[in-house]
Amino acid sequence: MTKTFQHQGRSLAQSLAIQSQIHLPGTVGRIINQIRSIESIAPEFAKAGLVIPVDRPNPLNLRVAGISTQSALKNTLGGYLYIAAASRLDLAVENNAVSTVGQDSACELDDINFEDQSKRLQLIGIRQAYEMADAALRSGEPYDLILLDCPLTLERSMVPNQSDRDREFGLTFDRTLQTISAFWERHRDRLLPWNPQGTAVVSLTSKRYGAIVQIAQQDLRSPAGRGQILSTERLIPSQLATLDRISPSIAGIGERRFVHGILGSYTRTAAFQMNVQTPRMEPSDVANLGVVGLHFRAAQNIAPRLMQSIGDAPDWTAKLLDRVCSQVMALMVVGGQDALPLPIQLAAQEQKALAKFLDFYSRSVVESLKQREIENIWLSGLEEEL
Repeated sequence: MTKTFQHQGRSLAQSLAIQSQIHLPGTVGRIINQIRSIESIAPEFAKAGLVIPVDRPNPLNLRVAGISTQSALKNTLGGYLYIAAASRLDLAVENNAVSTVGQDSACELDDINFEDQSKRLQLIGIRQAYEMADAALRSGEPYDLILLDCPLTLERSMVPNQSDRDREFGLTFDRTLQTISAFWERHRDRLLPWNPQGTAVVSLTSKRYGAIVQIAQQDLRSPAGRGQILSTERLIPSQLATLDRISPSIAGIGERRFVHGILGSYTRTAAFQMNVQTPRMEPSDVANLGVVGLHFRAAQNIAPRLMQSIGDAPDWTAKLLDRVCSQVMALMVVGGQDALPLPIQLAAQEQKALAKFLDFYSRSVVESLKQREIENIWLSGLEEEL
C-alpha cells in the first residue's frame, strides 16, 4: 500500500519568527546609521541658521484663546449623520499662574453624503474655527495669541470639481472661503505682523515634516534655493556650502526622524514661505499676504509641531517669530508626544461627548421615523392650508 505525504507549510507565527531573525540585524544597522548621520548633520543646521534656539519667556504673561475643532459621523439608515463643533477656551497667564477667563462654541448637526464627507467636514471645521476667532476679536477683550488646530488656508486639493460647485460640498467650500477672506480683511490691522502690538493668529496643524527636508536638500547658496526661506531669517551664507555637500545623507533619512533629530528643546527651524513651496493656496487674497510656516519643539518628550501664520517679510522679523514661537512653546506643558498648547487641549475636552451625543441623536431620528411623527406634522399643516 502506497502512502502519500502532504507538505506541511509554516504557520504565520513561524514565518514571522524566521523573518524577524533574518531582518533584525539589518534593521538595527540601518537605524543606527541614520542616527549617526543626523548627529553629524544637526550641528551644521544650527551653524547655518536653519535651526534656531529660542529663549524661554519667564515670567509668562499672556491672554490667549485656544480653538479646537472636531467632528463625528454616525451610520444611520444606510446614510450618515454628522456633528461638527468648534470650542474656544480663553486663558489668562499672569506671572506663570494660569486661569480660565472665557469660552465660546459653535456646532452643526445634519445628514451628509458619503462621497464628500471627509473634505466637507474639514471645511466646516475651518469655518467654525474662524468664526470663533472672529467672535474673540469682536468681543473687545485683548488677546496676545489666538491658536487654531486647523489650517489657516486651503490647499488646491480642497477645491471642488466643476460638477460639485452647486452641490453641498461646493457650497460649503464657498462659504468657508468667504469666511476666511472676511476675517483677514476685517481684522488685519489689529493682527501681527502688521500691528507690532497686535494679536498673533497661529495655526498648529498637521506635522508636514517634508517642508524643511525639501528646503534642506536644495542649494541654499542660490537665489532660487533661498527663495523659500523667509528673507528676514538669519541664514549664515558661509555655512550653506556644507549643507549642499551633506544633501545626499539627508535623502536617506525619513522626514519624521530627520526633524526629530535636528530639533532640540526650545528650538525652531528657519521660517519658510509655504505659499511659495505650495502655490495656489485658497483664498488667493489671503495667500497673497504670505503664508509662513516653521517647525518647533518645546521639549524632548514632545513631538515637533508645524506653526503656520499669515504675513511675509519684512513684517515678520526673526525677532517677532522668536517671540510668538516661544509663547506657544511655553503653553505646551502637558500631553506627551502629541501635546498641543494648553488652551487647545482644554477646549478639546468639551468635545469628548460628540460621538455619544451623535449616537443619541441618531436613535432619536430612527425612533421619530418609526413613529412617523414628522410626516404627520407636515400633513397636518398641509390640511390646515387647504
